[in-house]
Amino acid sequence: MCNFSNDMTNLKGKTLSSALMSDAKFDGADMTAVIMSKAYAVGASFKGTIFRNAVVDRVAFDKSDMRGVQFISTVLISGSTFEGANLEGASFEEALIGYVDIQKLCRNATLPEESRIDLACKP
Repeated sequence: MCNFSNDMTNLKGKTLSSALMSDAKFDGADMTAVIMSKAYAVGASFKGTIFRNAVVDRVAFDKSDMRGVQFISTVLISGSTFEGANLEGASFEEALIGYVDIQKLCRNATLPEESRIDLACKP
């Protein structure tokens, strides 16, 4: 339940392996070059957070508020989940995502049309 909202320096380049982030707030944070592996972020808030050149591996973002989150040139390795997450305004610009994970993301009704195009979601 930590609050890292609008943190522009402390999270850059950090390794957040096996982190328990349930109900934490990262709104507007800069998570450039972060490595998140096997993290549990269910119910966390990432509104407007920027993941740039990050590696996100097997992170549970289920039921998280991901409105406006940006995954820019980020590697989303298999196993990250977004079930029930609010992805309104989310961007996956030049993100590297496995085919199975793309299929799961495309099932999220809140995923914006532009991101559906970027991810090549099938209608």
